[in-house]
Amino acid sequence: MSASDQDATELGGKLSPDCHTAMAHFYRGEMNRLTVWHVRLDTTTNWAILLTTGMTTFTLGSEKTPHYVLLLGLAVIGMCLLIEARRFQHVHHSAYRLRLLEAGYLRGELLGGTDAAWREKLIQDLARPAKTISWLEAARVRLRRNYLMLVNFSTAVWLTKLYIHPASPATLGEFCRRLALGDLIPSWFVAVSAAAFVTAATTLALRATPPDETL
Repeated sequence: MSASDQDATELGGKLSPDCHTAMAHFYRGEMNRLTVWHVRLDTTTNWAILLTTGMTTFTLGSEKTPHYVLLLGLAVIGMCLLIEARRFQHVHHSAYRLRLLEAGYLRGELLGGTDAAWREKLIQDLARPAKTISWLEAARVRLRRNYLMLVNFSTAVWLTKLYIHPASPATLGEFCRRLALGDLIPSWFVAVSAAAFVTAATTLALRATPPDETL
């Protein structure tokens, strides 16, 4: 690039033909990166959905199947959420870069000239790539989008299992006693733990920032 081209770039003027070519390849690469991470994101969600469906069918299909299988399912759903939150950070980062290119570079070219603000942001991100969303916020977004529904569904199936197998309880006390995991974990501890898990998931989901507003 010549000195005049460099000066034009610094002042927000036209980019050189070589730079336009590089930006096109960069945009295509980021789009591919976003697509790959979206596929990985969908894979984790599919795992959680298949797990929930399988455990529901397996548990309700036989009264001999213990109810704590569904509690283990809730734990695995939580693990899938932890993995998916990390993957969503990569999705959000790629979406951020693409947004810079679309709103700064492409829009600017259509208007007849680009400004230097988006370039500085992109330069800083390329020099020191950093997550554009925290892990906790990513977990909140994924909870709000998919996982809260799975948590509530699994909890409802668990309560249904407790109520119908081996038969409908005659009293509330009998229903509460069914919460216990043998002689190892008392019913009150199971009830408090499950309620805390569902409450925490619901609170995090409701406090999440919509994904579009975080870009």
